Amino acid sequence: MSIESDDGMHTPTCDYCGDELPAEFDFHDAVQAKKDAGWRSVKDDDEWSDYCPDCYAERKGAAADFKDILPGGSR
Repeated sequence: MSIESDDGMHTPTCDYCGDELPAEFDFHDAVQAKKDAGWRSVKDDDEWSDYCPDCYAERKGAAADFKDILPGGSR
């Protein structure tokens, strides 16, 4: 999960384009802001990445929403 922490502020940051949401005082508020903005956390191999909605659509596309129900778990 990419929430950059600096001087007690926590800023959700897209792992692909670097776009940021406004900083929050509380880490859990930053996580909630990310969810409220439609960002997605995706596990690629052993690492978690956060994508803003535009980058998620570009990198993962609509098929990623159905990867668990497609034959063979296609990505």
